[in-house]
Amino acid sequence: MGDLLLRGIDDALKVELQESARRNGRSLSDEAIVQIRSALERERHRGQTAGQRLRSIVNEQRFEEDELRAIDEFRKQPDRAPPDFK
Repeated sequence: MGDLLLRGIDDALKVELQESARRNGRSLSDEAIVQIRSALERERHRGQTAGQRLRSIVNEQRFEEDELRAIDEFRKQPDRAPPDFK
């Protein structure tokens, strides 16, 4: 596993990263890795449709026949009444 040294990080960014690490129960290094990975993942998916993103997650998995029947039955159900907040 490689190392990465980041220089010139402004104080506000470092504090924000430290607070995020504390909230998530991670070390500063682990939090930086998670944040970088998350940013790269978002960049990779930019411009993709929801279907393309979903396909990249589920790969070649397909619905079983009983799952397709359940989805079809669900689609035929009437819409629920909207909630009454009175």
